[in-house]
Amino acid sequence: MPDYLSIARRALERPMEPIQPESLEDVLKGLAIELWSDAAGSLFIVADEDDARRLGEPRGTVYTAAEMRRVVQIGDPGTVLEIHEWKRKFNGRVREYQARKGEGA
Repeated sequence: MPDYLSIARRALERPMEPIQPESLEDVLKGLAIELWSDAAGSLFIVADEDDARRLGEPRGTVYTAAEMRRVVQIGDPGTVLEIHEWKRKFNGRVREYQARKGEGA
């Protein structure tokens, strides 16, 4: 008969060194996660631009891990929905703002 108490104790033991989590890109590489929302419809999350291209879906419905990091920082759900709608409408990408040459910072 198994010793359940010792099994539970081993399961609760913490490793000596903390385990470093893998990056989102490493976890998603070669995979796609499809999410559905009543407000925004469906969207896909992939590791990077290569996976987005291989998925074959319109780019406006596909978010890379880097794009997701940018979007989840936004605290206002209305703004997030607006970004998603613009991304879908223009088949776009979410990226950092880059000032044009000659514009002040």
